[in-house]
Amino acid sequence: MAWLLIVEWLARLILVALIGLSIWSIAIILERRRFFKALEEKDESSKLFDWIQSGAQVELSQYAKNHDGLRSGTVQVLLGRKSVTQMEKSAHSFWARQRPQIEKGLPILGTLGSTTPFVGLLGTILGIIVAFGELSTGQLDSQKVMFALAEALLLTAVGLGVAIPAVVAYNYFTRRLLMLLRECEAIKDAMAAQFTEGG
Repeated sequence: MAWLLIVEWLARLILVALIGLSIWSIAIILERRRFFKALEEKDESSKLFDWIQSGAQVELSQYAKNHDGLRSGTVQVLLGRKSVTQMEKSAHSFWARQRPQIEKGLPILGTLGSTTPFVGLLGTILGIIVAFGELSTGQLDSQKVMFALAEALLLTAVGLGVAIPAVVAYNYFTRRLLMLLRECEAIKDAMAAQFTEGG
């Protein structure tokens, strides 16, 4: 039956698509891991809050110039601001400009995590249709039916295999991003308390 062949190839196309999505997901995960690791290495300074509390503007200025990251960028945009309102606006404007770069790929991971199980399920349904189609021909070939069922279940497994790492990575990187933004918020508050008039 022609329609049975079409359904069978659709299920196989879904399997190929899921494998492609898995490779894409892994590529994003590796790229984001490298990005966050490099960001923290470039921007690390254990003395940052000590300099802020002691009012060491020269050291803060040097740190901002010599580092390239969200923390150092926050310090740079806040230096020289004389009011809390100026600091608030400058910091939020800077973070908004940086956000697309630091969130890059995360929406894709979230989407893959939530949709690929359904794509795999669709493939499984198509595979089961093929298996029942084989049974309906009247020529009972148990090997063909078992192969069609195995292929159908494989699609669900692959869908979950794509989704689970994507969801874990999405949650992990989102948490790291949130912690980084909270730290930048703490830098802004500390600098506002130390360097603004009446601070």
